[in-house]
Amino acid sequence: MFKKYKNQDLDVAFWWKKNPKTSSDYVKLIIDQLSKIGSASTSDGRRKAQEECSRYLIGVRHFILRETDPKPTEASIDELYSAMHQGDLFYDLLLHITDLEFEARKEVLFIFSICLNYSKDNKFVTVDYFVSEPKTITLILRTAELILQKSDAPQDVELIIGNMILDCIKHEQLCRIILRDPQLWKFFDFARITNFEISTMALQVLNDMFTTHPRLVSREFFSQEKNLAKFIRNINQLIAHGNYVTKRQSTKILASLIMEKANSQLMLTYINSPDNLKLIMTLMTDKSKNLQLDAFNVFKVIVANPRKTKPVFDILVKNRDNLLKYFESFATDNQDSILQDEKHFVMQEIDKLPRIVSSNNDNGKPASNTVLVSTSSTSSAKHPAS
Repeated sequence: MFKKYKNQDLDVAFWWKKNPKTSSDYVKLIIDQLSKIGSASTSDGRRKAQEECSRYLIGVRHFILRETDPKPTEASIDELYSAMHQGDLFYDLLLHITDLEFEARKEVLFIFSICLNYSKDNKFVTVDYFVSEPKTITLILRTAELILQKSDAPQDVELIIGNMILDCIKHEQLCRIILRDPQLWKFFDFARITNFEISTMALQVLNDMFTTHPRLVSREFFSQEKNLAKFIRNINQLIAHGNYVTKRQSTKILASLIMEKANSQLMLTYINSPDNLKLIMTLMTDKSKNLQLDAFNVFKVIVANPRKTKPVFDILVKNRDNLLKYFESFATDNQDSILQDEKHFVMQEIDKLPRIVSSNNDNGKPASNTVLVSTSSTSSAKHPAS
C-alpha cells in the first residue's frame, strides 16, 4: 500500500493494472499534465493536473523499480527509458519544477537518480543520453539561479536541484559538461547566501565538482590559466568574507585540492602568491581553533615549498620570530600524532630562515617589531632560487 497525498490510499499494483497503457504512454501523460498545469485557466483545473502528474510520477517510479505486479519486462523498461529520453521528460519536468506538488518534486529527484544509475550492456543509458543532449544539464544549472531570483519559489526546489547536480557530478562525463559551463561560477555566489541550507548545498556542489574526478579537473579545468586565476580569486573571497561555516568548508576544499598530486599547477600557483600567504596567515590567527587547523593545512604546503618566490620568502622571514612563538602554543591540546609531526616540521623550516637584525641594534639581537602578517617584503634577505 502506498500512501498518496491528501490521505488517499493508492495501491500502485492495482492502479497499474487498472490503467493498461504501455510504459511510454505514461511519459506522454506526464508531459500532457505538465502542459495543462501551465495552461489551466482555473485553480481547480491546475490542481487536478498537479494531482494527475503526481500520480503518474509515482507509477513511473514503481515501474522502474519493478515494484508492480506483474513485474515489468526488460523490453518494457527499455521502452520507458527510450520514451523518457525521446520526450525530453526531465527537461519538461525542470521547466515546471515549481509547479509540481511538494512530494512530486521529491519523486522527480528520486526518478532522476535511478535513471542516472541505470545501466544496460555496461553503459549508463541516461548518462549517455545527457552527454549527447546536454541541454538538460545546462537547464539544471540555470534553474539553480532562476529559483533564487523568484521570491515566491518553494525553498525545497533549490535543494532538489542541488541534489540533482550532485548526482550528475558522480559521473565523469556529466561532470565534464558542468565544468565547461560558465554557470558553475554562480555556486561561489550561492555559497555566500545567508540561507544556511542553500549555502551548505552550494559548498557541497563546489567540493564534489572539484574533488570527485581529480584528473579530469586537473586536465580540463585547472590547465586553463583563466580558470586557475578565477578559481583562486573566488575561493579566496569565500575564505576572507564568508561566515564561519563558509570559511571552514572553502578552506577545506582549497587544502584538499592543493594537496592532490594531479593539481600541481593549482598548488604552485597558489603557494607562490604573497597575497595568498597573507590571507592564510590571517586565518591562522582566527579565534576558532578549527579554522586555525584548516589554515595550517594550507600554510604547511607553502612552508614546505623548496623554491619559494622572493615575495613569499620575504614575508616568512619578516615574520619568522612571531611565527615560531605562535607555533609554540598552536594545537598543544591536539593528540593527533600526524598533526604534531607536521607542526614540528613547519617549525624546523621556519627556524632555518634568516633572522632580521635591526640596523639600530648593535648587539646583534633580532628586531622585535615584527608582526604575524606583514605586507612588506625584506629586500635584504636571501632566498632560494625560484
